[in-house]
Amino acid sequence: MALDRNETKERVLGIAERLLNEGGAAKLQARTIASEAGIAVGSIYNLFGDLTGILRAVNTRLLERLDTVGNQVLGDLERQGVTDPVRLLLALAGVYQRFVGENPGSWQSLLATGLAGEPSDETRAYEERLSSSFLLIADILEKSGLIADPRLRGTAAHALWSSVHGIVTVGYATDAIEGRRGDVSEQITLLVTTFVAGLRQRV
Repeated sequence: MALDRNETKERVLGIAERLLNEGGAAKLQARTIASEAGIAVGSIYNLFGDLTGILRAVNTRLLERLDTVGNQVLGDLERQGVTDPVRLLLALAGVYQRFVGENPGSWQSLLATGLAGEPSDETRAYEERLSSSFLLIADILEKSGLIADPRLRGTAAHALWSSVHGIVTVGYATDAIEGRRGDVSEQITLLVTTFVAGLRQRV
């Protein structure tokens, strides 16, 4: 019986994501994935081209989930009448911090792998998903009246997202992840409150 291509891809990505979370990129091996998925090793390469392609596809799925949860959290706050940009931005940062805790291995390759290789539909899909995360921040900055200029707003959104990612990366890149969470949260709060205060002075 012929295998359904989309179903097989989803099964492969589920296995790959689990392996990444168990041991990082070093754990990701085509032979292991193929064995668990019940397919030939060659099928892995037919579906994704190479292991980088698998990593990119996993990362795109992770970003999709991150984007979905971020939109849900912001939607809930907006329905509650929350408009304070600090609260909204900290809520988004909290979503990302929880995401890292839930994906301890795969998140480390999130930015390192997605755009690697020649431009393709897959790299463009990854880039669009990553951009949507920046747009969530830019939307908060626009609605709060902190930055009117679209170009500067985009730059600020990239800068804040990258800064939060850097804090989380340094704070969580340790075996004692649980012990670092409070410190990471404190740093992110300081970053966001200072960032917004600085923008308010510019208005």
